[in-house]
Amino acid sequence: MSSTTETVRTAVVPRQRRDLTGFDFVAVDVETWNGRTGSICAVGLAVVRGGVVVDEYEALCHPAAALGEADYRHMAANRLQLGDIYHAQTFTELFETVSAFVGDLPVVAHQAPADAAHLARACEVAGLDAPAWEWHCTEAIARKALDLPSWALPDVAAALQLARFPLHQSGAEARATASVLLGLAARTGAVRLGHLPR
Repeated sequence: MSSTTETVRTAVVPRQRRDLTGFDFVAVDVETWNGRTGSICAVGLAVVRGGVVVDEYEALCHPAAALGEADYRHMAANRLQLGDIYHAQTFTELFETVSAFVGDLPVVAHQAPADAAHLARACEVAGLDAPAWEWHCTEAIARKALDLPSWALPDVAAALQLARFPLHQSGAEARATASVLLGLAARTGAVRLGHLPR
């Protein structure tokens, strides 16, 4: 992630072979600055409408003090700069923007239970209500749809012949998650999110 604390851009990806116009969702990825649940320091989003990524959002935030100090090895693995985090917005400010992007759309994440737990804990510490989002997990879907030795996001993406992406960068991983979901839909013939195996 660059030293810029926030990046917003619009992008369009080619349609898959099958009709994916029934897919509307937001792919989410969170990164943390230590091993504690809720210590979110970066969030990436990829907004999908009609089976196409139409908007993206990526931003840093400074976790609440109650969630502990930075783990430098953890930060290095996630390619995050401590100075950028210290000068970033609060989680409360970030979550307001994230909630506006999500609206009433379903939310997709790889290992969704973990991302949901991080967001719920961060909201709890910040005195916010946890989001009542409709979650879908690309790892769980891939386990039903594909026979693989590993269900990590890069391995699922590779199995679907998707482009490689930078690891531990919230924006890149959110976009990859969106591509994986659409790839799984094309592979299984699903025409709506609810038609995918869960």
